Amino acid sequence: MTENVLKFVNRDISVYDADGRELRLFSLDGKLVPSFRENRIQTAREVTLRDDDVILIGYPKTGCHWVWEILSMMVKKCAVPSKLGKGTAFLEASPMNLLENTPSPRVLNSHLWWDYLPRQLSEKKTKLVLTYRNPKDTAVSYYHHHLSLPQLYHYDGRFQSWFPLYIDGQVDYGSYFDYYLYWDHVIKSSRDHPILVVSYEDMKENLPAVMKRILEFLDLDLDDQLLSEIAEAAGFDAMKATYNQSQSLSKVLMRKGQGHL
Repeated sequence: MTENVLKFVNRDISVYDADGRELRLFSLDGKLVPSFRENRIQTAREVTLRDDDVILIGYPKTGCHWVWEILSMMVKKCAVPSKLGKGTAFLEASPMNLLENTPSPRVLNSHLWWDYLPRQLSEKKTKLVLTYRNPKDTAVSYYHHHLSLPQLYHYDGRFQSWFPLYIDGQVDYGSYFDYYLYWDHVIKSSRDHPILVVSYEDMKENLPAVMKRILEFLDLDLDDQLLSEIAEAAGFDAMKATYNQSQSLSKVLMRKGQGHL
């Protein structure tokens, strides 16, 4: 394991890569998260859930934008992707009034852990969709994520020097491996809670089959024609073109849809 230096300033943390390049993060109860406002992350617990809410979760860069668009179009029964992307329903960053004013049905989303999600989660048995992706491709995409948001991370290092931080879990949301071990435990210990696990690779190989699994999980009634239209609208090029026409941050965060440098 590498020995990375942590510099504590209140609860802000600067993590340094092998070349001494800074990556700015935030410590919340000892967990590393992006440097959003602390109270914004904590108020995610206070979000009032609705009976028809769906929550998308997953480690960053595991297909969250893609799955969120598919879920949103499915629950709205409309093959038109959002121009703003999932950021409008991002639990740890979106203002509370924005979340409250979002019309139903909502697809909320988060990278947080179970204990930081809305308190009503267990009571309402809110459906969760968990994404995962090959950790190597996730790493490449996550590195570019850190580069693409200099105002948040202030990072400009090389992949070779950044990679040990990823392996050691010294990036926001911690270790990829610990994250999914955590959720594996949640799934096994909460067997009565509806949680669907969706693979990025399965979606690339056979999107219609995965969409039918999602459809059954959400207990929705959509015909094959609409499903086909949603699949086409959720294609990478189509989503990228939609985001590029807006001021959405999503157009910066969507790169290639492939884990290559």
